[in-house]
Amino acid sequence: MMLSRVLRFKCKTSSFGVKYYEIDLVWEVMMASERLRREYREFMLRPVPFGSVAPTDNLLVWKVLLNGPEGTPYEGGVFELELVFPDTYPTRYPQIKFKTQIFHANISSSGGVCTTLLSDWRPTDTVLTILLAINNMLCAPNRDSAYNGRELSSHQYEEKAREWTRLYANHLR
Repeated sequence: MMLSRVLRFKCKTSSFGVKYYEIDLVWEVMMASERLRREYREFMLRPVPFGSVAPTDNLLVWKVLLNGPEGTPYEGGVFELELVFPDTYPTRYPQIKFKTQIFHANISSSGGVCTTLLSDWRPTDTVLTILLAINNMLCAPNRDSAYNGRELSSHQYEEKAREWTRLYANHLR
């Protein structure tokens, strides 16, 4: 974390007229860090079968490897995602971005995710909640609220998704 995000400096004057700086830790950042550490420990103790997570050198940025769900056009693929947590996590949700190219109705060409999880976010939601929601989204794309593939038939959509999985999501295995 950057120092400016963690510390708040206040210039004060003592009763003797001497100026000094008071340093306060920003409480929300500490809460976010502690919560993320706890969630990461939970993943290490109880790994999930459909993916893995790892913080980067910045605890507020996580790398996710998500396995394509069986029985979908994404089966056999491994998709890299990035989660960027705000200082106010878990009060606010993280930004989610697919780093691996994917053809999906609810994922933009730049990797942004459209899911109701983010609009219905609650502080009790976790990284596991996010991964489950994304896994479910891969299983059941909402083609009525689509970034991609609206003009394609179901068969054409699945073929294109399968092709992109083969082309872009197999190098991470």
